[in-house]
Amino acid sequence: MNTFSDFLKREMTRNKYSQNKFAKEIGVSSYYLGQLIKGEKRPPSREIQNKIVETLNFNETQKGKFYDLIAKEKNDIPSDIYNEIKESNNWNEIRKKLKE
Repeated sequence: MNTFSDFLKREMTRNKYSQNKFAKEIGVSSYYLGQLIKGEKRPPSREIQNKIVETLNFNETQKGKFYDLIAKEKNDIPSDIYNEIKESNNWNEIRKKLKE
């Protein structure tokens, strides 16, 4: 399990979600979710990522894995890190943390 789609499929199954029910919960079409699950679409927007995390009630380890897999596939910064940076007003603190 080293892709976003594999991780998503496993977590949906573990939480006993059908494709239709999960799509409704996160606010996307069942067709689009099917494309994500099959790996036919790139991982979703940050907004949808956050809805997935909330709906599947991920713990911190699961969140980290989820966001890291997406970032790897999108060649982007993981959403949890992006959100922390975006919400911070203390740039010096961020700089210090990055240098650690």
